[in-house]
Amino acid sequence: MKKLLYILLAMPLFFLSCNEDEIMTFDSDDAGIYFQTGQQTRFFLNIDEYWDTLRHTFSQDADDVKEFVVSARLRTLGKVRDYDRKVRVVVDQSGTTAVEGTHFRMNFDTIMIKAGTAEVEVPITFLRHPDLLNKEVKVMIKVEDNENFKVPFTRQKNTNIYYSSGDTLMADRFLFIADEFYTEPVIWSFFNYAFPDGINPCGAWSAKKQKLMSQLFGITEEDWDYRTGWANDRGVRMNSFIYYAIKLQAYLQEQADNGNPIREDDGSFMQLGPGHEVDYSAYM
Repeated sequence: MKKLLYILLAMPLFFLSCNEDEIMTFDSDDAGIYFQTGQQTRFFLNIDEYWDTLRHTFSQDADDVKEFVVSARLRTLGKVRDYDRKVRVVVDQSGTTAVEGTHFRMNFDTIMIKAGTAEVEVPITFLRHPDLLNKEVKVMIKVEDNENFKVPFTRQKNTNIYYSSGDTLMADRFLFIADEFYTEPVIWSFFNYAFPDGINPCGAWSAKKQKLMSQLFGITEEDWDYRTGWANDRGVRMNSFIYYAIKLQAYLQEQADNGNPIREDDGSFMQLGPGHEVDYSAYM
C-alpha cells in the first residue's frame, strides 16, 4: 500500500514536469519583429484573423480624391523598452510592380517602435494615376534585421487560435494592391435575385450610381464587400437597399426638378428600379 501511495503521489509531479518540458516560451534579450495586420472577428471574442495583403480601389472614392493611405502593422517580440527603436523596412522589388513617385510614395526612414510600445503602423500613399483604370499595381514591403530587431520567422498562421489549421501568411513581408476597376459588387448581384421577382429597388448597377450612393450615404469600400462589411456588422443589406432607393430617388428627382438631371456615363438618365422611378418627362 505504501508503494502504491508513493506512486500516486509522484504521478502529478511526473506529468507536471512533462508539461513544463513541452511548453515553449520566449526568453531572450533579442527583440523580434514581424508583420501582423488583422482584426477581431465579429462572432467570437478574443479571436483574431490576420492577412498579409490589402487592396484599395479608387473606384469607390470621390473624383477629387487623388491619393489614399494604407498601412500594415508591425509587432514585436521581447521586452518593451523605454527608448525609441528604429525599424528597417524596405520595398521588395521582386513583388512590386508600382513605380515610386507615379503610383505611390513612402518614407520608411521615420518608422520606429516608440518607447513603451510594442507595435507601429507602416504607411504608404497610393497615388491616383490614370493607368489604374486598366491595371492593378502592387507594392511589396519587407522588414529586415537591424541593430534593434531580428526577423524570427517568415510565415505565420492567419489566426491567433493555436490549434487552428488555417492558411499560413507572410510574416516578414506585406503586399499592397491598388486599382481603379469598376465592377459590380457581388452583394449588388446577389440582391438582384434575392428581392421578390428579382427586382432590385436601386435598379441596374452602374459605377456612377454606386459612387453616388457611397458619397450620399457614407458607404465605404469595406461596406460594399460583404466579407469585411458583414464581419464588422456594417455591410450593405437588403433593407439598406430599400432605404437607399427611397433616399436616392428623392435626390435624383430634386436634381431633375432643378434642371440638373443626373446622367450615367453613357448619357442616359440615372434611373432606379420599379416603384422608385425618377420622373424625367420634362426632358423628353
